[in-house]
Amino acid sequence: MSRHTKFLWYNEIMKERKPTIYIAGPMRGYDDGNFPAFDRQAKVLENQGWVVINPAEMDRQEGEPPNGHLDFDPASDYEDREFMREALRRDLVAICEDCTAMYMMSGWENSRGARAEWHTAKAVGLDIYYEAPLPDKDKH
Repeated sequence: MSRHTKFLWYNEIMKERKPTIYIAGPMRGYDDGNFPAFDRQAKVLENQGWVVINPAEMDRQEGEPPNGHLDFDPASDYEDREFMREALRRDLVAICEDCTAMYMMSGWENSRGARAEWHTAKAVGLDIYYEAPLPDKDKH
């Protein structure tokens, strides 16, 4: 298959995909894995007509880190490292195979997983949307 033929084939696949967005953001360090924030954003995006891939929902279905999100440390804990490998593999496959866009929640830049997801989205040419941070009321 020539490069041009592959390009045309890819464009046809992208036209057939429903608008599907992946939510990326921080989970580590939150007692609840920041799941409520992911769930709130998923509802907003669904109401706008997106098919949403919510990693918090996938974690609920497939299992959460063995030591919880608050003390999650794949750099020093073997079980956390293996969980991170499997969750990241699952998420990156979903991004590459299913998504047409990505939504970056506030604080994503402080999350190793969300940064990997962002790089993947950039590499495969997805549209990326960013949550606008709310103003700090104490500064006014």
